[in-house]
Amino acid sequence: MKKLLLRFHQQENAQVLWIFALLAFILIGLMGLATDIGRIYVARAELGRSVDAAALAGAKQLPDIVAADAKARSFITQNEPNANVNVEVYPNVPAQQVEVRAVKTVNTVFLRALGVGSVAVRNQATAGFGVIPVDAYLTIDATGSMHNGCNAAETSTGGVCPIKEAKDGATAFINTLLVTGSTNTNTVVGLGAFRGCYNLPRNNTRCVDATAPNSLITNLTSNKTTLTAGVSAIHAIGGPGQDTSGSGTNICQALKKAQDVLFNYGGGHTASNTQRVIVILSDGDNVYNADQVNASSPQSPESPCRPTSPSTNDGDVGTSCLNNTQTQEAKVDLMSHNMATTLKNATNNVEIFVIAWSVCGGIQSSSTLCNTTGIGSTGTGHPDSTADHRLLKCIASSSPGTNDHYFETATASELPGIFQQIAQQVSFRLIK
Repeated sequence: MKKLLLRFHQQENAQVLWIFALLAFILIGLMGLATDIGRIYVARAELGRSVDAAALAGAKQLPDIVAADAKARSFITQNEPNANVNVEVYPNVPAQQVEVRAVKTVNTVFLRALGVGSVAVRNQATAGFGVIPVDAYLTIDATGSMHNGCNAAETSTGGVCPIKEAKDGATAFINTLLVTGSTNTNTVVGLGAFRGCYNLPRNNTRCVDATAPNSLITNLTSNKTTLTAGVSAIHAIGGPGQDTSGSGTNICQALKKAQDVLFNYGGGHTASNTQRVIVILSDGDNVYNADQVNASSPQSPESPCRPTSPSTNDGDVGTSCLNNTQTQEAKVDLMSHNMATTLKNATNNVEIFVIAWSVCGGIQSSSTLCNTTGIGSTGTGHPDSTADHRLLKCIASSSPGTNDHYFETATASELPGIFQQIAQQVSFRLIK
């Protein structure tokens, strides 16, 4: 009997070992299969990123067919040198597009045992312009600092007049989005100036006039003639027909006016996929000037950009970047950030690009990202050189870990190129 039981246990142990061996074989096989599938998935994702970048790069060269094709292929070659690529360019307006299709081979390890030595992975992308509705608004700082270096007419050449270069940039932006000869009605543009107030109800040319017939605000339109006239009408403090004394700066008010133009003044699109964009040019230095406030008028500035104690001025601290943020300035900083947050939220879904012009303290490292700590604070640790950069970077709609919606320069001649770059980023998007 004992021998019989011993033999039974030996047989049972052998069966268990065989089952474990089989399970181990299956488990290793599944792990191997998962490894190969994972490698294939990663390869397809990498190829997807490459064709996306290639399609966008090519689209930005349109309507030049040869340049678009060459640029798209160049991007793929740099990132996926072993891929087979097919590029199709469709240059006709209004729907200018570049389509990139790519295939590459992924060698397998474990699937080879099943007779599958390699797998072809495919991906494609189309980038173009004129398909998705775009409502864009440009808001340009027109305070006295933008007149520095200009002649009286603000026509100085040679890149020395900031407001002229900004206006040239606005024109380049308009020309990029509203392509000559296009019948595209999917894109409309508006523009305006900003200072510390709008429409102060008294004879004061320091405030921006937002009403006809002398309006410095142009509502959304696809009419390039109207927009060109709107650009021409903008002048900085000290320019033709403008006061020469301080107006203050209220970035919150600029964003609020942009919101009104995009959502309340008409001319925009109503489609759910409308891409709404604000481009703001500013040095980020809010300066609250109570002399521009009329206590009976909410328009100077209007809520939610009017600080408590609106008749209280910040003191004159000169131009030193080491001065701490002042009380009223800090309030306007916080309101500016809150206004930008409201515009960018899921309900409004506005994309904000910031052109940081001649920010106090000089150009900041591109590795310094948005940091909301201290926005709206005063006292030690919050000098203008820090506060102004921090505000502008956090207003921008940059992707996490980047400053891809923030462009900084201290050279006026670079402004047109930046406007052009943003226009290309706005107009040529991935379609599929």
